[in-house]
Amino acid sequence: MTSSGNRGSGSGPDPQRKNSGRPQRSLLSILATVVVLGLLLFTDPGRNLLDSLLGENGGTSQTEDTQQSRQSPAPATTEDKPQGGSQQADTPEPGAQEPADGRIAATVDRTVDGDTFIANLEDGSRERVRMLLLDTPETKKEGTAVQPFGPEASEYTKKLLTGRTVELEFDEEQRDQYDRMLAYVYLDGELVNEQLLEQGLARVVVYRPNDKYVDEFREIQNEAKRKKIGVWSIEGYADNRGFHPEAAE
Repeated sequence: MTSSGNRGSGSGPDPQRKNSGRPQRSLLSILATVVVLGLLLFTDPGRNLLDSLLGENGGTSQTEDTQQSRQSPAPATTEDKPQGGSQQADTPEPGAQEPADGRIAATVDRTVDGDTFIANLEDGSRERVRMLLLDTPETKKEGTAVQPFGPEASEYTKKLLTGRTVELEFDEEQRDQYDRMLAYVYLDGELVNEQLLEQGLARVVVYRPNDKYVDEFREIQNEAKRKKIGVWSIEGYADNRGFHPEAAE
């Protein structure tokens, strides 16, 4: 019996050995849980994962919402919304549409005189633009007195172009010796160069090789001469050599 009891006692499980690893494993489990929770709560990837797990049945995650809000345009303000629910407000105003072939768009910032203005181009550059094939009387030329019909030409161009989107068409040479951009200027599809000639506020002047529309411009000038309007209303004031203020005295 004694030997049997000893064998039984020696072969049975030792309760102390069986439970000796439990405290250590429990502590490790707690630490691992704390680390995982910390990663989920205090790191961006963890929060994103947690949001995805919690919101997988509730729509888009916070990260996706943030990305969409950055990429989407801001909601229209009251001024941006078309009145009466009409979509016509989204239609570009005349002159703001895509330029015709061979032309570039520009916005007129201010005018210098009747034939010159400052414009901002689509590429972000800022240019002094001189209208081709015409000359208006002087108003701001250093050492030159204001010439007859110069203020009228300046005011006409200012009212017509300031703040408007125009199209610029070039000829053979794009710049002059003063680095001004040389162009035929279109507003709402109409050639502004021609309008100044029609009003008698300019004369035709040719600097070759830029002479694409010289024949048409001379026809318009001849009509203004015939009507004796603007610079042609004063005998001897304007001719193919320039303006002669003494004729107006």
